[in-house]
Amino acid sequence: MLMQPASFGFPGVLGLLLLLWRGLGEPNPPEWPETVYIYGPEDASERNLTAEIAELLRELNNVSTGHYSSERKALLFKPGSYDVEVEVGYYVQVLGLGRHPKDVSFTSRRGVFSPPMGESPDPGSLDNFWRSAENFHQASSEGMLWAVSQACPLRRVHVDRNLSLFAPKAWASGGFLADVQVDGYTRLGGQQQWIMRNANISTPSASILGGQWNIVLVGCTGTPPETLPSNGAHVALTNVALTPTVAEKPFISVDSAGLFSLEIPIFRVLSVGPSFAEQEMTSSVPFSEVYLARSSDLTSLIQAKLDLGLHVVLSPGIYNLTAPLTLSTADQVLLGIGMATLVAPKDGRPCVYVKGSATGVRVAGLMLQAAASPSVLKVVPVSTLLQWGEPGAVSGDGGDPTKPGVLSDIFARVGGPDVDRSIGVDVVLRIYSNYVVGDNLWIWRADHAFVGQDTQPDPQNSLLPMSGRVPKASEYYLTAAGDYPAKTGLEVFGDFVTIYGLAVEHFIEDNTIWHGEAGRVYFYQNELPYDVDQETFGDKGYSGYRVSPTVQRHEAQGAGVYSYFRDFQCLVPSGFVAPSTDGVRFTNVFTRFLNGKPGIEHVLNDQGTPVLGFADPLRLLGVFRGADELGVLGNDQTDGWIWGGPCELGGDRVGGQRKV
Repeated sequence: MLMQPASFGFPGVLGLLLLLWRGLGEPNPPEWPETVYIYGPEDASERNLTAEIAELLRELNNVSTGHYSSERKALLFKPGSYDVEVEVGYYVQVLGLGRHPKDVSFTSRRGVFSPPMGESPDPGSLDNFWRSAENFHQASSEGMLWAVSQACPLRRVHVDRNLSLFAPKAWASGGFLADVQVDGYTRLGGQQQWIMRNANISTPSASILGGQWNIVLVGCTGTPPETLPSNGAHVALTNVALTPTVAEKPFISVDSAGLFSLEIPIFRVLSVGPSFAEQEMTSSVPFSEVYLARSSDLTSLIQAKLDLGLHVVLSPGIYNLTAPLTLSTADQVLLGIGMATLVAPKDGRPCVYVKGSATGVRVAGLMLQAAASPSVLKVVPVSTLLQWGEPGAVSGDGGDPTKPGVLSDIFARVGGPDVDRSIGVDVVLRIYSNYVVGDNLWIWRADHAFVGQDTQPDPQNSLLPMSGRVPKASEYYLTAAGDYPAKTGLEVFGDFVTIYGLAVEHFIEDNTIWHGEAGRVYFYQNELPYDVDQETFGDKGYSGYRVSPTVQRHEAQGAGVYSYFRDFQCLVPSGFVAPSTDGVRFTNVFTRFLNGKPGIEHVLNDQGTPVLGFADPLRLLGVFRGADELGVLGNDQTDGWIWGGPCELGGDRVGGQRKV
């Protein structure tokens, strides 16, 4: 159905455009650009699609040529069976076009897969970023291999056999999956961290599931129970029985007549398991009411389509915006496919702006890229890449609990492909509205970037070249102090904001700041910046995650802050900072030393002991009052943990177990 923007009540050009559009509509089937490849079962029988696709993706399946490539591709498969193998590389998305995952089946030995792209163990899969696979049935004899790190979601997939989220002896730093059914085992192996939401993973044994540091399960079935170090476990496995509120990511389908539809999943409250196990879980909108944008489109053209109330699908490509894409219509969808990338206006305005009055909006499948530099006058007080709502929202503009807005698979980066190291942003993502749901967000200030003509700085002025001390220095430019200036990744002002799967990395002030009430975060992964020093970061008391002192209610489960101070000595007071209030609760939060110079003194406020190096000799034994039971202080050489169920700051109990 066509959405009605609030401005339709006014006469003028917009009204004339609406009358003209109603007479014509958008083409269905749409005119897909050359970055979209559509296959049918007949293509698999007539051609060697495995070899054809392998050649098509050859450079994107190479870590050297693909990592910062400007190519973007989406591979769409019509309903049917495919004896085809598809290796998914950088900036590639594989999409089934059925209304149900089993409408599109891959029956070859490996089917759709993503192996490590680097040498094992390091980097292994550590650099497997920016790709996805969605909406199909993996009926392969070897199950499914998806050995990836951040920004590589697996959604709406049914795997007949085992799902392997790692490859043996290869490091990996994932990851996210949702709306998935696995009939065999699900194996994390050496994955550092992972979140699974609304999935049946068929793995009730923690030893079979695996994982190294932080595993979060929300609304999943077939899972192991929550584990604590007091039970002898060394992995933070957090298991939340029900998903409080969520809507799955919109997707595209095609019918037997070749007509395309945008499928918009309904909201679910207190849900468990995959959505496709239930009937009629989507609202279907024909593509006659959907504008298919191309990267060659003027920003003003895309905006005009949004102003008409159309849903917009951004085809694969890089969109150099001259103004924000503004969504002002309730229930509107802005969906990117094939890792569609929005480059922000150079004047500091965001790539995407959702008006607070527009409830139920879905923004999904987008990469956001900073572009502001000191050479261009900033027209806003605080530059950002995505803004939802407005400061000081008035009644009626603050969100709707019955129609939350949803951000799905949003991957923002500051630097990386840019050889102009002055490009930056103040705060990447700002949420002012209430009742917004985030579902898989990676907000990244680049720690490594494309090599340009500039010389790699060496802050230590060592006789041993940087490439001899840091392996990546031989392949990439390593971000140094002053490069890609970006203060904060996420700042939340709205109340009742919920995020499943949040990774925020390398920002030079507080990485995440939460001002709103009743916020909930399920899984948090943070690396502090590599390139700061004691004066600019440690002495200022910056942290990986800060809850404002006025907040009365907040919840974070399965959250870690890691340190790798590569260039300078820097000792941070605490990984997490939060008010000492009973309603502010943390479960399974930890700090970890990765490499470099020490470190982090405390986990949460002044609680938890330091993480200072690989061979830190600290070993503590004692009793720490838990929320539910007494815990025993354990020991470990590189981790500081606060465990419990949950921590309640400011009450009589603070808790669980902490481990050095």
